[in-house]
This record gives sequence, C-alpha cells and structure tokens, in this order.
Amino acid sequence: MTDKKLCSGCLRDDEKIKAEAWCNDCLEEVCKTCAKVHRKFNPPHKVIPLHQVSNLSSSILKISKDCDVHTDQRTVLFCTQHDKVICDLCLSDNHKNCDSIISIDRAAKGVKSGTALADLKSRINHLNEMFPALLKCQTKDEKEFDRQRNKFLQQISTTRQQINNHLDQIEKETVEELNKQFKKIKHKMDEAKHKTQKGLAAVATWIDELSSIETIRNEVLLFQTIKFMNNKTHIEETNINELNKQHKIEFDPFDTNDLRVVLTSMGKISLTENQMHIPALQHNSQQIQEPVKSMEGEIQRTNSFLTSVLGSDVRIIMGCFVSGKRLLLPHYLSPHISVCGYDGNDVNRIKLEHNPKDVAMIDDNQAIVTLYYKGFQILDLTTLTLGRCIKPGGQGCYAVTCSNDQIWTSDDGFNTISQIDTSGNILRSITANNMIEDFCIDNNDNIYYTPVSNSDNNVNRIIHDGQESIYFSHSDLIRPNSIDVDGKGNVYVGGLMSDNIHRISSDGKDHQIILTKNDGIHGPWGLCYNRGKKQLLVVNDNKKSVAMYNLP
Repeated sequence: MTDKKLCSGCLRDDEKIKAEAWCNDCLEEVCKTCAKVHRKFNPPHKVIPLHQVSNLSSSILKISKDCDVHTDQRTVLFCTQHDKVICDLCLSDNHKNCDSIISIDRAAKGVKSGTALADLKSRINHLNEMFPALLKCQTKDEKEFDRQRNKFLQQISTTRQQINNHLDQIEKETVEELNKQFKKIKHKMDEAKHKTQKGLAAVATWIDELSSIETIRNEVLLFQTIKFMNNKTHIEETNINELNKQHKIEFDPFDTNDLRVVLTSMGKISLTENQMHIPALQHNSQQIQEPVKSMEGEIQRTNSFLTSVLGSDVRIIMGCFVSGKRLLLPHYLSPHISVCGYDGNDVNRIKLEHNPKDVAMIDDNQAIVTLYYKGFQILDLTTLTLGRCIKPGGQGCYAVTCSNDQIWTSDDGFNTISQIDTSGNILRSITANNMIEDFCIDNNDNIYYTPVSNSDNNVNRIIHDGQESIYFSHSDLIRPNSIDVDGKGNVYVGGLMSDNIHRISSDGKDHQIILTKNDGIHGPWGLCYNRGKKQLLVVNDNKKSVAMYNLP
C-alpha cells in the first residue's frame, strides 16, 4: 500500500483522514467513516481491515481483480476445467461449453490452508534464481555471437582471397594454353609459307625450261620430259591444295552472366535458436509437475522437451510409447526415427529407407514404421535394427495402429484401412467414405478416424459391421487431426487449429476439453495413449515439442 495510508475518498475532497480499511470493490483505501458507507452500498462492497493487505501494493490488488481478456471487467468466476479466473463476458465468449464454472468465493475457500501460496512462493523464488542465471547466459551468448560474426567475416575474406587465387590460376592456365596453341599453329604457318616459296621458285624455273623443251625433236625424249614435268606439276598442285589453309585462333569466353548461377554467394548464412543450458531451469523442467484441472481429477504434465534436443533441425510428426520409459519418434521430412527417454535424453537415431509417416507398437519387442508410398519397415526394439521395406498388395502405408494383436494401416489411396501381418499380407480391408488423416481402433474393433481436409470438423466411426456415421463434431474442435483411444473406449482427438485436446466417451454423449491453449497446447500434431500407464503423448507446437501427461 502507499506510505501515507490516507483515505482515497477523503483526499478527493482535500481532507487527509487516516485510512483504516481497504475496499476490495473500489480498490482503494478508506477511512472508518467511508468504510461504513461502502458496506451500505447496494450490493454491499467488500471492506477488509487495512492490515490484511498492508504488504500488497494497490497496483497488484487491482490487476489481480481485473480480467486479463476483458480488461474493463472484474473476475467473479472460476473455471475449474481451465484452472482460470474469468469474468462474466468470458463465460459467454470462451467458456460457454465448460461445465465446471463456480463462483470465485467458492473457489477461494481453503486457499489459506492449502499449498497454492507456498507453491507460488517457491516458484517465484525459483524464478528469482533463474533470471540472474539466464542473464549471465545471455551475456555470454551475446559475446559468443559477436565472436562468431567476426570469425565468419574472416572466413568470408579468406574465401574471397581463395576465389581470387583460383581465378588467377585459371587466367594463368588459359594464357598458357593460348600461347601453346599459338606457337604450334605459328610453326605450321611458317612451314607452309616456306613450302609455298619453294614451290613458287620451282614453278618459275619450269616456266623458263618450257621454251627449251619445245625445241626437242626426239619424240621419245619429248614424251619422257613431258611426263616427268607432268608428275612434278601434279605434286605441286597437290601441295598447293594442302597449303591453302587459313589458320584462326578462336576463344569462347566464360559468360559472366552465369556468375550468379555458378557462384551464388560466399556461403550460406543461417540462424538457429536452441535452449541455453541453465542448470536451474533444467532442474525445474525435470522436477516440477504442472497440474491441469479436469472434472474428474488432475491431469499432470510429467515430461516435456523441444524436438531440437534430438537434433538442431529435427521435427516430429507422430510418436508412441516404448517399454523402458522410452519413446519412438518419427522425424518429419527426414528418413530417420529416434528412440529416446521421456525427457528427450539417451537418443538413438535410426536411418530408415524413406521418410516416415506414422509408428505403432506391435508388441514389446517390435514396432511398425510406415513410409508413405514405400510401404513399411518392422523395427526390432531389442537390437534397434530394421527389416526390409514391404508394400502390402503393392500399396503404400500411411496411418497405422495396432489393436488386439492386429496391425491396421491406411493405404496411399487414403480411404482404405487394411489389416495386415508383418510380412505384408492383407488379411481384410475396409473402405471409408472419406480420405483418412489418422485413425484408431477400440477393443470392440470400432474404427474412429479424422478425415483429410476436414472442413466440417467431424470425427467419423465405422462399427464392426462396416456401417459408417459421424461420431462427434463440436464448434470448439477445429481441424481434428490426430486421434487415439483408451482401454475404456474414450476417444482422444487433437484440434490442430483450435489448439486443444478433446476426450469423448465411447457412446459420444460425454465430452470434455481436457487440454487447451492455456495449458500450452498449440498445433497438436500427434497423439498416442498408453493404455497400461494411462499416459497421453502429445506432439505439440506444430511438430516442435513433445509432452506427456498422466490422466486420471
């Protein structure tokens, strides 16, 4: 509170009266007289002794009363489903489908004897330790960032010098080749010119001798002489054809317009963001369990990590639980799958024959990884070795699930679900009315699936006799994507565009939004339910993080 502790109402009338109470509705100090007036308002204002709030600033008290969505409204209700204090407008805008809204007075009962304040204090104290550590890491990171820039500037300069050296060498070699060819042809030209001069002299002599040949009276001798000269003339006629050659040096210069294609840059510059290694923060993320309220109890987020811990460019499309508290996580747009612990530690990366689409456990020792149009591979979990690529019936494999010791996949036509064995033999097939994004099968062999390009935001069901119908649709479920089912037949669906996780009973009548954006859900891409441990795996943040939750 303020140091003066004077009545705010009296101060407005230029009277300095000592404040003795706090009006929780007006959010101001009041004197004894004004307190009586405030208690008589209709409805009565809540006035409490000043000493109960003496250690709090008026700004904190005011902020805590205001709705963070509708800033001109006071919070008067509490949504237990989202663990959030809300105002009357929130109730009609964002919480109209929530079934567990209570008054804030009812929610506040027992807060003094509970652990909420102690937990808050512990978390704030922990933040007080973490921020100096973070600031220290940021300062160190900034220096390292500057050092990297200077290092890369030097590398760019060195690259430029190497390019210059290479161009100098190319120029030298080209000039040497030009001189070599010039010298070779020049020699041939000199020889040809010499032969031409020699031929010219011979022909001049023959012309002089022709006059004497004409005086020969002996026909035999004349015939012999003519034939001799005829042969000589033929030789020179042949020589003159060979010598009649023009020599030319040609040069096809490099098209400098191609420089932008051949040499696009000095190198590729990219920026990455990775979590800094802050011991306090790492300890906190591994030890603190964040509760999320539900109607039946508490959902606890037990583990979470960014996919970048698996590799700087790694993103995950789906995932499943593996024995030994491990996860099996197919990479997005990369022919790899990672086996790791619940915190993303102890990573084993396995090379696949093609980019993966989905993964499912066959049993404790085997998993199936689908590879789009390439089919599937079986992964031996004991040795982490892969079998060969198999295409069931010549078709690719997309979504996959295992139920009741059976393997089911959707093919590259998107609307056929087939039961297969590990050798790729098709045992039976079911055709859906829509192309299938993801699907799951309960213990009664009912198939639940989310359609591709689902503008109607439906979840469809195909019962064991092949009849298909719309199983579930809801205004708060936008672009249903991933889907799975628990042992009781409850279906879990992720809303890719609504940033939430829905749980629907087997008959479709009971429905809960168990996780929302307020719980950190953003673009949930993949779901997997562990029936033995009652755990839910969520591939979150549009393939950039993985989280696990214990469900009640």
